Amino acid sequence: MEKYDFDSMGALWADQARKIVENGVFVANSGGWDLWAYDGTVYSIPVNGSGGSASYWCALSQLRAHLFRLRTICRYNALIPDGWKNINREFLAAYGIA
Repeated sequence: MEKYDFDSMGALWADQARKIVENGVFVANSGGWDLWAYDGTVYSIPVNGSGGSASYWCALSQLRAHLFRLRTICRYNALIPDGWKNINREFLAAYGIA
């Protein structure tokens, strides 16, 4: 089974999501979504079967600030949420997140 069902993402996202996954950098799995960085932006791409939709997450230059706000709102102990899996720590460390 494929990890992503690009065709079910609709015309707006199918080609863009494929391009992101093929050319971007995997950041982490966040439950039903994988976070990918591509062309200065972080996107959430739904894992096949999650029922989710692809979406813009934040500008890569604002990822640390975005995670800080998320930590404050959700009351996480660290910048990286506890529920994230397969974290690309080397990539995040380059942005001061690790």
